[in-house]
Amino acid sequence: MKKKYLFVSMGAGEFSQAVGTANYISKRGEKIIFCALQEINLPFLKGDVFPKHHTPTPEKLKKVVLKEKPDIILYFNSKIWKKEKSFRAKSPFPNIPSVTVDSNWLFNEKKYPDFPHLKWANKHLVNLPKNIFHLGLKENGGGFSIPPSTLKEIKPVGFVPFHEKVSRKRIEKIREKYCIKKDEKFIFSYFGGFGAGHRLWALEKLLKATDKLTREGRKIKIVYVGSEKGVCSKKMKKKWIIHEKLVSWDLFSEILSSSDLVFQHQGLATLTQAIYANIPVITNVKRFTGKKTPEIHLHEVTPFEKTKTCIMQKASTPQKEVCKNIENLLYNKKSREKIIEGQKNNFHRGENLIYREAKKLLK
Repeated sequence: MKKKYLFVSMGAGEFSQAVGTANYISKRGEKIIFCALQEINLPFLKGDVFPKHHTPTPEKLKKVVLKEKPDIILYFNSKIWKKEKSFRAKSPFPNIPSVTVDSNWLFNEKKYPDFPHLKWANKHLVNLPKNIFHLGLKENGGGFSIPPSTLKEIKPVGFVPFHEKVSRKRIEKIREKYCIKKDEKFIFSYFGGFGAGHRLWALEKLLKATDKLTREGRKIKIVYVGSEKGVCSKKMKKKWIIHEKLVSWDLFSEILSSSDLVFQHQGLATLTQAIYANIPVITNVKRFTGKKTPEIHLHEVTPFEKTKTCIMQKASTPQKEVCKNIENLLYNKKSREKIIEGQKNNFHRGENLIYREAKKLLK
């Protein structure tokens, strides 16, 4: 008998991971309903493939649950509605099993009071491979502390890429669309979602580096997706920069998969896409001054750097080094192969395990 799965997503990255999981579960004959806190994400669900709802508050979600009567609820990010005390205190749906799926290590409310997770969920999953998740823990040289009692309840299941592999034919079409010549290198850059507003310093570094490289005779094109607010508009008007303010999620994955290098903020959903597509990737992190968690994004990305799945740059990374990293990953075969090998060695899919854990609860 078909079961009804209700997906509730928080931000853009979580939405993409929820869609990836929903597509997998739907192909197994189950029914899917979609809810999103951010209405801007819903149009990316093509047509009427799943019923979809905008649920910016727990009250809106309750109405959907009463109407749709799901058998199970999957929350993509257990920090969802973190300021809603009544929602966080106890489940509004005690008779419906629930699963949380996270992309990070924040399961310690003493240390990270601004990031409380849903303790009442029946199952806590993390969409990271087991080895990368464990490298992020303090006891293994990482930056995150999780109390042992909480840690034993968490299960890392593997990556959830939004998109399937892009065909060689489609990659050729995308490169034609953006007029990428055979002798040109193609950088895909993305700064978007909740975590990217304070990352445009990194876009400035990319523009400076590629400006230098093109003056030296390197042939490069950039497709940039995201805001340019705060970035000098003259710099964005170079003939080798194409600015796409907004693209569909399918096109997003196709552009990324067609590139020679991904240059992004620390967002783990985009990083997952790059690892899955075997595209060398540079992530950019910065300390939060005056915050309780000043190095949170550095700690998130460090396990990926340790497994050689990406190169991590800090705001303090010298411009000369930024330029060298970009040049190496575009033109140095050994540097490219090292990252791609790390990506292949550490990529493990998680949709099937999420589905299996959900089915256990339904029994």
